[in-house]
Amino acid sequence: MADQTTTSLERVPSTLLPLPPKARAFVDVVSQRWNALQPRKRTMLIGTLFIIAGISALMMWWSSRTDWRVLFNGLGSRDLQQVEQQLGSAGISYQLTADGGGLQVPAEQLDKARMAIATKGMPSSGRLGFELFDKPNWVGSEFDERVNYQRALEGELEHTIETIDAVASARVHLVLPKESYFTAEEHAATASVVLKLRRASLPREQAASIRSLIAGAVENLHPEQVTLVDADGRSDLNGPTASGIARDQESALENKLIAMLEPLAGPGNVRATVNVTYDQGTEERTDEVYDPQNSATVSVQRTEQSANQSPRNATAAVGTQSNTPGAEKTPLPVNPQTNSGQSQTSREESSSYAVSRHLVHTQEGPGRVQRIAAAIVVNDREQVDGSGKGNTTWKPRSADEMRRLEQLAQAAVGYDTRRGDTVVVQNVAFSSNAPAAKPALMERVTDQAGSLLRSQPGLLRTVGMLACAVLLFLFVLRPMVKSVTTSLATGTSSTGTALSMTATVPELDSPAQAITPQRMFERVANHVRSEQQHSTRVLQSWIGSAEAD
Repeated sequence: MADQTTTSLERVPSTLLPLPPKARAFVDVVSQRWNALQPRKRTMLIGTLFIIAGISALMMWWSSRTDWRVLFNGLGSRDLQQVEQQLGSAGISYQLTADGGGLQVPAEQLDKARMAIATKGMPSSGRLGFELFDKPNWVGSEFDERVNYQRALEGELEHTIETIDAVASARVHLVLPKESYFTAEEHAATASVVLKLRRASLPREQAASIRSLIAGAVENLHPEQVTLVDADGRSDLNGPTASGIARDQESALENKLIAMLEPLAGPGNVRATVNVTYDQGTEERTDEVYDPQNSATVSVQRTEQSANQSPRNATAAVGTQSNTPGAEKTPLPVNPQTNSGQSQTSREESSSYAVSRHLVHTQEGPGRVQRIAAAIVVNDREQVDGSGKGNTTWKPRSADEMRRLEQLAQAAVGYDTRRGDTVVVQNVAFSSNAPAAKPALMERVTDQAGSLLRSQPGLLRTVGMLACAVLLFLFVLRPMVKSVTTSLATGTSSTGTALSMTATVPELDSPAQAITPQRMFERVANHVRSEQQHSTRVLQSWIGSAEAD
């Protein structure tokens, strides 16, 4: 037994002999356990160690990696070069974005980079504004001055348009006509703008604002003369379309209905949808209307004629005898005839009458409202019970209340029966009236954890690292430590027992102290009876050593 113990100790490398007894025993146990493992288990253990090392390295890289933030995007080559030079001179690390048109800097240096770039007035557009006139040109002609003014105005407009969030870059072209002293020869200015958008489309309100901005900055330029085109060649930015106008009108009516009825029904208890049908054609009509009840004298013509002569008396016969001097006068008859002059009167009157006439000429363009249909849904009335617990119930509204709401809705949309308009107001219970079920504990915890991680993105990385460390400790390191500790305890006790047993046996080197085999067997048997547990471990250790050999 002593020879076997000595042989076991001799297998320990000489570099480990100076170690303390416990450390030396630990090394022995680990070596024995390793030699006792099968090749397949050794391969699995080595693979596990490599996996643990890889996960640890990945976690260390993830925790130490740089968080890059976009400083600028969509820059031209000239601006990109200028910004790179400025960042390099400021000692700020940077890298290009995936598309090569932007720059990224570390998150902790983002504010510093912005300040360094802003102090230099970068990035700037490729075209200058009124900086062109900072240096006077003493040899330039009037044409040069006019061209420089146009270039400066275009550059200033580009800089202003690029301040809009939805616009990445802009290019402005102006056509400024020459001034003329004759009104007939004057021409309006025009403008063309090419926009590179940050998003897929430009809102109609912003497009109208850009047109108004350019028209206000250029003399004799109207917003209708400004053409907007995006970088993809789409020209649908030029003013609202018929469908867009119709939708805007419908939205305006819906908002008007909700604003009218919500104070009566309660906030959030009204839903409205309006559909307006428009006539896109033109109509021109002339109406001539006569009113027979009202007549008027159009013309009056009057003609009068009158003729009158004086009367004449006959006292003698007509002839020469009566006119002869000295002739005897013949006495007049008893009833003499009297001859008087002619008298003639004529009167003529002519009148023309006509009834009243109205002539109406009507010309209507496209966009006339043909019909309005509105559907309005009103929620039930909320009532609080008298229990004092704040419980609420929902009750249907009365018919009289619904009739008043319908009248208000008709007045709000301009209801007209001649057009065939329709306004329907219904009382329907909303699905939100049902009491909300309380979320489960796990759901509440998940929601709170999700909101916390969204508010603090860096916390997710820390929690992930801690979770990986805990899992690594529980399922990898802890079983290994437990196994090694158990083996160490077994090996230590076995080694201690063997050493104690060896110490109790006298030295065999001296012949005087030699022990016969029978006596040694008896002493070992007695020790096994008294120390059964330790003896069992020693035997197991010897058996394992024999198998390893």
